[in-house]
Amino acid sequence: MANKERRRKRKALPEPERTLLATVKSVTVSYYVRNHGDGVSDEAITDVLCDIVAMTPNMPKHLGKEVTCSLMCSREYGRVDDPDEKHWPRIGKGQTVPERPFLLNMRLGKDGGFFSAYLPEAAYWALQGDLKNGRLKFIEASFIKPHHGGSDLTSINFSETPPQEP
Repeated sequence: MANKERRRKRKALPEPERTLLATVKSVTVSYYVRNHGDGVSDEAITDVLCDIVAMTPNMPKHLGKEVTCSLMCSREYGRVDDPDEKHWPRIGKGQTVPERPFLLNMRLGKDGGFFSAYLPEAAYWALQGDLKNGRLKFIEASFIKPHHGGSDLTSINFSETPPQEP
C-alpha cells in the first residue's frame, strides 16, 4: 500500500508541433453579402489549393495530396442613422469581425486536407492580392498531433521561397 501512495502519475510531455509545407497551385476568391434584421454582413473567402510537398514528422501517406487553405474576412454593417450618409439605406461604417486573426482547424484525410483562418481586413486583402498574382508560392502550417484526422492549427506562414531547414 505504501508503494502505491509514493507513486505519482507523470504528466505526459506535450506533443511537438507538426508542420506541413505546401506549394500553391491555384487561388479562388468568393464574396457573400447578407441582409439581417439590424444591418448587413459580408464575408470574403480565398481558397488556396496546394500540393503537400513535405511534413514533419514525415507522413508519406499525405505527401503529394492536395490541401486547401481557406482565408476568410468578415464585416458587419449596422443600420444606424449615419449623419454623413444622405441616401437610403443609411448604413454605418463597417466593423471588421474579428479584429484579430483567428486560426481554425486542420483536417487531414486520405483524399487530402483542409485548414482555415479568419484574418483582419487589411491582412486578408494584402495576402489575397499576393496569392492571386503568384508572388506567394509556399504555405507552411503548424498544428498539434491529429486525432482522427482533426487537429488545432497553431500557425500559418506564407512565403515566396521555401523555408530553410534548421
